[in-house]
Amino acid sequence: MRLPLLSLLTAGVLAQYSDPGACSGDCWAHDPGFYQRVSDGRYFRYSTGAGIYIHSSESLEGPWEAAGQALPGGSSVNHAGSTNLWAPDIHYEEATDLYYMYYSISTLGSRDSVIGVATSSDLAANWTDHGALFTSAEGGSYNAIDANWASIGGSPVLTFGSYWNGIHQLPLSGPLSLADGATPTQIAYNSSGNHAIEAGFIFYRRGWYYLTFSSGRAGSYDTNPPAQGQEYRIVVCRSAEGTGDFVDKTGASCLTEDGGTTILASHGDVYGPGGQGVFEDSSRGWVLYYHYANPTIGLSTADYQFGWNVLQWADGWPSV
Repeated sequence: MRLPLLSLLTAGVLAQYSDPGACSGDCWAHDPGFYQRVSDGRYFRYSTGAGIYIHSSESLEGPWEAAGQALPGGSSVNHAGSTNLWAPDIHYEEATDLYYMYYSISTLGSRDSVIGVATSSDLAANWTDHGALFTSAEGGSYNAIDANWASIGGSPVLTFGSYWNGIHQLPLSGPLSLADGATPTQIAYNSSGNHAIEAGFIFYRRGWYYLTFSSGRAGSYDTNPPAQGQEYRIVVCRSAEGTGDFVDKTGASCLTEDGGTTILASHGDVYGPGGQGVFEDSSRGWVLYYHYANPTIGLSTADYQFGWNVLQWADGWPSV
């Protein structure tokens, strides 16, 4: 009985967002990581669950095909959640000619968490696990999940965090190691409720570093739906430096004033979009990718769909 109700709620939202781009084949996704292979331009999508599920396609629209799992036996890290890996993030290093995947290990509601890293030469299912890169503990001020690699001013950093004290940033010395004396710096926070922001993702465009993140509650939409408007949505802030001072379109600080400009929220058959990232497509320009629930299909994580939209730009701010 919840599906028709949620369909009515989302249909009532002002149609200010474009519908997702076309997707054919296997379009399931959960907290997708995404990359376009350097050698041939083939698209690869990675999702939370067991090992990391892999899908690939010659076209962004599909048809998408299942391509096995990265780390099908789980991580080498000794942790209760090591066989159910979360929130993959992928990038390529030209110097080593390798792809690096950061993944999360945790259990729901816990800060006993690990960010691990694995490498591959071709983005297919043959990944080599390098174990833990960074950890957090119960009682600490941050949660070591939802990692995203970025280069800021030529230096590598890892953005991470979920709930509690929000999103943080950590300097790296290379793709497999932290910088000497590295300590996390808080860059985004929401003071309301249970501080429900996560999945920070940074990209650079024309003099600005953009921080996107998911705000609101993720999951349990089929068994315990949140109040209308409290589900996942995707927001953005920007900074000239990339290591702090992120503000939204109104100028509100995304660290001290609960800032964040919404670029995608529930509408029509799109419910709870989040777990996002952004990449520059060779033919379309900047593309936002994410998962969402379609109430006409189902609201469980097993029914989540892969969504993507080409970003439009006005006065240096993205929209869909």
